Amino acid sequence: MADLSRLLDRAIRTGSRIARRLPGTVGGMGIYFSAQHRLADDPDRTDWHADVDALLALADHSLARGRISASLRWYDKALRISYDPALHQAGSSPLAADPAAFLRPLQDSAMGTIMLHGTVPAPSLPERPAPRRRDEGDATTRLLVIAQENWTFIRPIITALRATGRFEVREIEVDELAEAGFPDRDRILRGRYDLVTTGRRMPTPPEIVAGYEWADVVLVEWSHHVLTWVTLLDRAPRALMARLHRFEAFTPFVLLHDHARIDRMLYVSPPVWNLARIVAPGFADVDAVRVGNLLARGLGPDPGSHHDPHLLVQVGWRREVKDVLFSLEVLTRLRARDTSYRLRLIGPGLPASASQDSSFHRRVRDRLAALDPDAVEQLGRREDVPTLLAESGIILSSSHHEGTHESVMEGLAAGCPAVIRDWPDAADYGGPATLYERDWVVADVDAAVQRVLDLAAPERYAAAAREARDFALAHRDPDVLVAAYEHALTPDPAAA
Repeated sequence: MADLSRLLDRAIRTGSRIARRLPGTVGGMGIYFSAQHRLADDPDRTDWHADVDALLALADHSLARGRISASLRWYDKALRISYDPALHQAGSSPLAADPAAFLRPLQDSAMGTIMLHGTVPAPSLPERPAPRRRDEGDATTRLLVIAQENWTFIRPIITALRATGRFEVREIEVDELAEAGFPDRDRILRGRYDLVTTGRRMPTPPEIVAGYEWADVVLVEWSHHVLTWVTLLDRAPRALMARLHRFEAFTPFVLLHDHARIDRMLYVSPPVWNLARIVAPGFADVDAVRVGNLLARGLGPDPGSHHDPHLLVQVGWRREVKDVLFSLEVLTRLRARDTSYRLRLIGPGLPASASQDSSFHRRVRDRLAALDPDAVEQLGRREDVPTLLAESGIILSSSHHEGTHESVMEGLAAGCPAVIRDWPDAADYGGPATLYERDWVVADVDAAVQRVLDLAAPERYAAAAREARDFALAHRDPDVLVAAYEHALTPDPAAA
């Protein structure tokens, strides 16, 4: 079966390389599929720009002939290549590096001008329910949460809000709506086109209508295609709010919302919110409130004094965006001074077979092989992460970009001082210093090595460990976080 899969993959790759040289639709599909394969093989290649231009040209050609559906499909393929995860979720992101240059082709094509610069006609405003009649003394907020599949981060918040007794919460999983309730990507893009060209909105499923009639506030978890869809509907809730994570800023959907329909954005990462406002100017007039995440494993007990200051730890390292090569270089330089320094890597490791390595994995494998066998612990996926952190000395964040990097906060809660690289793709937007103490953020490998060495003295390490724990308690105290959500999810009476 594995051999058959490899043969099919090879055939598709060969066919798409041949087809891309042909004119018309066949050539366009060849360009699209071969671009995907080539980016998967080498995210650092730059010829994807020409592929995007070719797909946009096909979109504009179809638009000129009045073939709207075909034009939208080609435009979507240009979006898919531009926002391919290999470009943004691996190493450095071209969107973060230069938003204007990245977006220009998508904005300046004929279809892009309609989709991204089109003005929503004023008469298309969706109907909102009348203010809810409350019984005397009823101060409960009715909250409807809408999401698709991934409820991981919002579920603890929902549970905590219910526990206050001041929130009644209902949930809608869009994949469980009745048939034709939640549209696919093609219909969402068509909905955006129809809205800006004709003012026509998408029909609201009955379950959503009923939820809007019940709720004081609707919260959309994840500000991607689900939020785009909700803002395109012909009905609106009394108050619409959404939560923004890092992932959504690197999708095209932040460009496609009807931003005027959003009453408030809840964001967890200042650098991500700063980037999103640059990428999508429609966010400029949207009220925004910063909120946090409850730690998945909690704050845990007060850590003991069993840390090993010479044991560095990194949680998550397989993906290129985590840039473990930075950490391995830090370790190499530390061990040139003192061979007692070690690095503990927690999380899925390299492929079982080197034949499955990406170019990044090959570089990591080579660096690991150059170190002494006892220099690096590869622990794989573990359920006892808090215990492992409590034994470690310093938590490392070496990523190209992050939203909050939750494992850093877990390390702080366990009493591990942090060494946080100034995430290159987030540095222009505030970087980790908007989330953590500026003194913990380092510009490069040299600065990271120096911070680790500065923490070597026992009295300095003990003070830094206490500072780390206190920071976690102050910023991830469940009562404080839940109170912030209560405030953020309370609609402005003037806007009702």
